[in-house]
Amino acid sequence: MDILLMILVIAAGLVIGSLLNIVIIRLPRERRLLGWPPHCTRTGEPLALWQLLPILGWVLQRGRAPDGQLLPWIAPLVELLSATALALLYRQYGFSLLFFYLGFVCLVLLVTGAIDWTHRFIYVFVILGGTGGVLLVNLLAGGSLPALPLRDSVEGALVAGVAFILLFLLAKVLFPSRAVPFGMGDVYLGIFLGAAFGRGHLMPALTYGVMMAGVVAAIILILKHGFGRRDVPEYMPYGSYLCLGAIIYLMVQEWA
Repeated sequence: MDILLMILVIAAGLVIGSLLNIVIIRLPRERRLLGWPPHCTRTGEPLALWQLLPILGWVLQRGRAPDGQLLPWIAPLVELLSATALALLYRQYGFSLLFFYLGFVCLVLLVTGAIDWTHRFIYVFVILGGTGGVLLVNLLAGGSLPALPLRDSVEGALVAGVAFILLFLLAKVLFPSRAVPFGMGDVYLGIFLGAAFGRGHLMPALTYGVMMAGVVAAIILILKHGFGRRDVPEYMPYGSYLCLGAIIYLMVQEWA
């Protein structure tokens, strides 16, 4: 493997992660993505070039905005995950169709998971746009995408969609008088995961996120009922765990 190309992939991953943060941070707050010069979404002050540097800009600012408020820690995490995921995918598959396909899937999951974590919301046009994108790639690839023919992708979307709708309805029944912990955004996320991973990879990819969410839920229950902690939040960004679990699956499991 060419070390120089790996360095370029990592650098590209950091830059892409920084661009994703524009979507993650600006879209929920300002309802727009374009705007020049780059500015702080909290104070409106223009940002210096060094403040835009991936990870390093956040570190040099000591994680604080110009007005002293804490900057979201999820921003450098997105940049780090973007670079790590693309580097591992490149090491595994080189500059192949599969590399670009799985890289796209990772980026959609990063945006969706980060927004759900910070704003408790899954943007329909992002996740369904991603679903359309993966189905289009599978259609144009004509079966040349390893282990994911178009039929498998469509079946995965249908299976996940039905299963997640049932979970949504169950949540409505179990929690009739409070905010449903499993919403329609999670249903759309399930459809995307089914389309992106297909029937063969769907369940293993979901397992990582479900296990993480289960551990966190158990900790919350222990703190609330075992130790009487009232400051523990009841809401869990379930979609964020599913997104992170799917990204981890892509990074550690071979697609075959």
